[in-house]
Amino acid sequence: MEELEGILELDKSKSIYIDIGTKVYIEIEGVDFSVTSIFIGMLKDEFMIVTLPKRYKSVKSKLFPSDTTVVKYLHDGSVYAFQTSVIETITKPIRALAIGYPKVVQQRELRVVKRKNVVIPARIEAKKTGFSAVVFDISKNGCRFKYHDNTSNISSLREGDLLRVYCQFPGVADEVGVMACVKNNALFVFHRRLFLKKN
Repeated sequence: MEELEGILELDKSKSIYIDIGTKVYIEIEGVDFSVTSIFIGMLKDEFMIVTLPKRYKSVKSKLFPSDTTVVKYLHDGSVYAFQTSVIETITKPIRALAIGYPKVVQQRELRVVKRKNVVIPARIEAKKTGFSAVVFDISKNGCRFKYHDNTSNISSLREGDLLRVYCQFPGVADEVGVMACVKNNALFVFHRRLFLKKN
């Protein structure tokens, strides 16, 4: 099992950071390759549910209750990892794997450029229309913002779309505008999040 040394330990009072649909990599004790699954959901402090891993037939003999695994995944520019154990393998009516909720989650930052969490009102101009948004993190290379995804705005922005972002920074009288290119567009329940690269 690969060591998790050199990774910063998260504050145990914080919740685990993972979105439904995230691909997870599972290292199983006694298996010399990792398998992939998709995160389905969890009950905090109780358990997590992922799909049965790809190559399940090759590893099912190692997925009995109490068997140890290490789960790794990417979120927001960091690798997260935790050790856990199998609770139950489910094959009917769905195919899923229940694993223990982690007691300790470790994080390793991958970004060269750090992002800063912010709340900055913004105005976006794209596709000959404009709409309001909120920038929620920013770095010297780009930013991410949230906007309501509904018919009063624009059709969903796509990777590669050019737009102009106007931010109203605290203590600055005028808006600050910059051209940007959409690098990522993720749909959440009531809004979309975009990562922009400064153009």
